[in-house]
Amino acid sequence: MAKIAIATQQTAWDCKWSRPGFRLAGVEESLQPESTWVCVRTKERRKLSDTTCENCPYWEAEEFRRN
Repeated sequence: MAKIAIATQQTAWDCKWSRPGFRLAGVEESLQPESTWVCVRTKERRKLSDTTCENCPYWEAEEFRRN
């Protein structure tokens, strides 16, 4: 009997709790006020990295609305 494994990747841009971080044009990365993505699950903006989302137990898929 064949077995199939499906790997899903949890990413910031697919999570309902993530938002784009506040960024300033022309400012180097180390001086940016926020990371590229932030998490708003706890109502406070928390910096995210790709590895943060990969194993997050609170990750939820973004639900896209159709007009």
